[in-house]
Amino acid sequence: MNVGDIISGFVMKIGDVFVSQFNNMQGSEAIIMEIALILILSTVLAFIARILRQPLIPAYVLTGLIIGPLALGLVKNIDLVKGLSEIGIAFLLFIAGLEISFKKIKEANLKKISIIGLFQILVIFGITILSANFLGLSLIQSVYLGIVLSFGSTMVVVKLYSDSGELITMHGRLVLGILLLQDLVAIIAIALFMSGGFSIIPVFIALVKLAILLVVAILLQNLILNRLFKFAAKSPELLLLSSLGVLFLFIILAFVSELSAVIGAFIAGVSLANSPFKIELESRISPLRDFFSILFFVALGMQVVFSGLAQRMNVFIFLIVGAIVVKPVITTSLLRLGGYRPKTSFLTGISLAQLSEFSLIIGMLGFSLGVLDQSLLSTIILATIITMALTTYLVKYKEKLYRISRRPLSIFKFIPIRENLEYTDKKDKKILLIGAHRMGSLILKDLVKKHRKEILVVDYNPEIINTLISRKVSAIYGDLGSPDLLEHACIDKIELVISTAPRLEDGEVLIEKIKKKNSSIRLVLTASRIDEALRLYELGADYVILPKVIAGEQMSSVVKKISDKNLNLKEHKKRHVQKLRKIHQVLY
Repeated sequence: MNVGDIISGFVMKIGDVFVSQFNNMQGSEAIIMEIALILILSTVLAFIARILRQPLIPAYVLTGLIIGPLALGLVKNIDLVKGLSEIGIAFLLFIAGLEISFKKIKEANLKKISIIGLFQILVIFGITILSANFLGLSLIQSVYLGIVLSFGSTMVVVKLYSDSGELITMHGRLVLGILLLQDLVAIIAIALFMSGGFSIIPVFIALVKLAILLVVAILLQNLILNRLFKFAAKSPELLLLSSLGVLFLFIILAFVSELSAVIGAFIAGVSLANSPFKIELESRISPLRDFFSILFFVALGMQVVFSGLAQRMNVFIFLIVGAIVVKPVITTSLLRLGGYRPKTSFLTGISLAQLSEFSLIIGMLGFSLGVLDQSLLSTIILATIITMALTTYLVKYKEKLYRISRRPLSIFKFIPIRENLEYTDKKDKKILLIGAHRMGSLILKDLVKKHRKEILVVDYNPEIINTLISRKVSAIYGDLGSPDLLEHACIDKIELVISTAPRLEDGEVLIEKIKKKNSSIRLVLTASRIDEALRLYELGADYVILPKVIAGEQMSSVVKKISDKNLNLKEHKKRHVQKLRKIHQVLY
């Protein structure tokens, strides 16, 4: 017997002893051990998912599959895990409700988004209803499936866009607006399903109850909560406790009103969405939300069964194709018909190509009400996991996917573009500034003073472009990933290009396109690191700005001034504030 066999036998023996002792545990010890196992395995799989650049939700569901009855069967108190997971749902929807701020809805163009978003839901819903016979579903089951397919994942998409800094772009705002609308529709759908039928009277009563809860939330916010949280904000502990009190108060109100607890949690979030302490509340609640939501997704994994999935394969394929292909095509087409640019429409549509956490919640609701059987619930869970995982790649490679899709999108070329994010006067431009935020705003301030009629600004933040347009500064909405951006900017007449985009890839693209077209153009680029700056110089950049180096030199200079005892710090502060306000006024 070799060493490997000895070690393997020893590990197996230890494992047998552990399983034997684990199975004999009872009461609080068993509960602690089961939760410990859930968290340890979730942590290991989450690390693996992060290394593979996958969303963490599939890792949690996989944890449930492994330790649940389908595989090892280590967790016996499934009802306890389900109970804790329901609290996770409450926290998820509380945070979702916090995102429903009037400012964000206004930024997303409420009227147009409402029309496009609702029409998209109706089209997807209609396709599912018409496919009921083919899918082998009853009418009520197809209604649930239509709702499940209609929504995109706020949790996954907003996280991806926050990490990439794209929420401020036009397609980022459209995605956020559509997701917020879908969240509201999902809450209404849950209220209708909980009403016990689709006859007029139960539906009307459910909607009235929902409306009353919303009114109570608004009144509480204006009359009590704002003052309460202003006082509670003095203590982080009291602030957390107050937010939890509001959350469970509305859960109780929803329960008394015979509505779902998740509706109460969502409305609790809405009641605090416009609070000045919203950011602090999110930071305090987030750890609790993360903990309980892990248990929610683990509990989902425990309920996945593969028996009967073969008979539901047509439903599984329908959900996957519907989410990844049909839904993006419908969304892109509707946005293009609404007058948005082809690229904006495509990037928005492809970002919504997944099922939602609301899909899981509605699937669970349908199962608990006896409408969906175990095989349908498992099919929904698996389809949600797969589409959420694929979203990471669709968002990452959306620019490449857009280039492939440009020709099919040309069928809409007869529709005029009403996304008016461009202004240029008829004078030739000599200076092109790419990126007018932060460092770019300082550069723009000086350029506007000396070369107002000679400058053209390109930025992907629609607020900045709208502000420049209102001040009659030539500006174009776009980013360096757009294949025709430089041609549109009439690069052949430009003498100086200044880019504040810090990514090495962006600098390489500019050098390739600009220097190849006109080698005499002076090209000033930006880099994050010294090695990247040297690389850009090798490729042909005329000058490379290193903001961190400049900031370090500036900071050193400021510290020297402040350390001078003879310096009038109050006067220095006053001049600095005035300077910052002047810079801010250039763009805002």
